[in-house]
Amino acid sequence: MLMRLMIACGVMLVLAASLYATTSLVATDTASANQCASACYAAHNQCRVSTKGAPSCDAQLSRCLSTCGRR
Repeated sequence: MLMRLMIACGVMLVLAASLYATTSLVATDTASANQCASACYAAHNQCRVSTKGAPSCDAQLSRCLSTCGRR
């Protein structure tokens, strides 16, 4: 009986550790994606100002944001 209890506790400990690790990885990916998107929007704003609103800036923003999703 004690052996089963110890095995069950070990399994729960492993599950908890793997859940924590997965959550940490997802939070890190989300933060880096947010930083990437912020950099894209900053570059887009700078492009719009320097080119006086050229449509090419929107295409540049789309390309930049698509690379953020691949990381």
